[in-house]
Amino acid sequence: MKQVQKDENCISIMPKRIVTLPGSNPGWSNVELIKDCGLIPWLLHKNHGHDVSMVGYKREDDYPYLRKYVKGLKMEFLPDESEEARANYILENANQIDCLILRGCYTSNFVPARLYKQTNPKGRIYVGLDANSHWMDRIIWNNPNFTQFMDDCDVIATSCRAMQRHLNEKWPWIIEHIPNGYYNFGPDFSVPEFEEKENVILTVSRLGTTQKATEILMRAFAIIAGEIPSWNLKLVGNVDEKFRSFIERYFKTFPKLKKRVLFTGPIVERDKLAEQYRKAKIFALPSRLEGGTPNVIAEALIAGCATAVTKFDAYEQAIDGGKCGTFSEIDDIRGFANVLLSLCKDKNLPYLSEHAYQYAKKCLDMEKITTKLNYMLFGGRE
Repeated sequence: MKQVQKDENCISIMPKRIVTLPGSNPGWSNVELIKDCGLIPWLLHKNHGHDVSMVGYKREDDYPYLRKYVKGLKMEFLPDESEEARANYILENANQIDCLILRGCYTSNFVPARLYKQTNPKGRIYVGLDANSHWMDRIIWNNPNFTQFMDDCDVIATSCRAMQRHLNEKWPWIIEHIPNGYYNFGPDFSVPEFEEKENVILTVSRLGTTQKATEILMRAFAIIAGEIPSWNLKLVGNVDEKFRSFIERYFKTFPKLKKRVLFTGPIVERDKLAEQYRKAKIFALPSRLEGGTPNVIAEALIAGCATAVTKFDAYEQAIDGGKCGTFSEIDDIRGFANVLLSLCKDKNLPYLSEHAYQYAKKCLDMEKITTKLNYMLFGGRE
């Protein structure tokens, strides 16, 4: 017998059948299971009792995070990567699906959305825009296919407050704010003790990609390293192969930094990664472009890291308007160096750390965020 779930304002919500489709890729990656695109479906199952499947082509041989972190979430694999396979799945299952979750306003999502609404008009569609201004400003919003897609969607959201304001002024649809938050897979987070933190500037990203601008961070650290001799730079994540030659040249130019600029490689265990955040005093993200608010920002804030960022769309959100960090212009090496130096020498760094934690706890808890979305999608609907 299905259990009735209680949600905001104690409104009863019957369990629903939910399917989520990927955006620009034909299938899901293992790591996406613990990002917002996987966490939201999983928490809709775990906390709200819904029957949820992530559907797509099988991109990887194994999905270990499915067993370790998001137990109960289902994955269904399509026979191939074609858009026809996605369309056929919707046609065959639309009447059994109460809600379709889509990622991004990609053209590959237009047909599934239309077929779903034609077959099941009472069904709900949620699209997380995965938006940045460079992409959104190039969209011809009154194109008939785009207009039809947006009209088909019942809840449209972006993770970036600034982008939400921008799109609500520009587009005729209501754009909601669903931030990328944190979820703790280990014991409950306690307030990080600043005295236990180390003089570490941390970054976690796809190191060396054009988007993440890792070279800006490394060059900025080289500029200020002599002024902060007790500080190290720690870089966590896979290194892009094309970036390895830059690293070699960097250490030839700055041989004394070999012991202070530390590459850990990827850290796949969530508790071990969380420990890296908790040890660091500053989290740095010098990105050129981000699709909304990066997941790593919430993970850093809840660990009490002050944030140093560049002026991507969600920069104000990442530093809470300057209350827990600061920013520079994009691609400004000297400017980013000054940002890092000012934070390292800031006597108020313990207070920035405390505010970062409190801000994340209040605004970026993924369980609260998913509860809000659940209510937006279903309210008291039977």
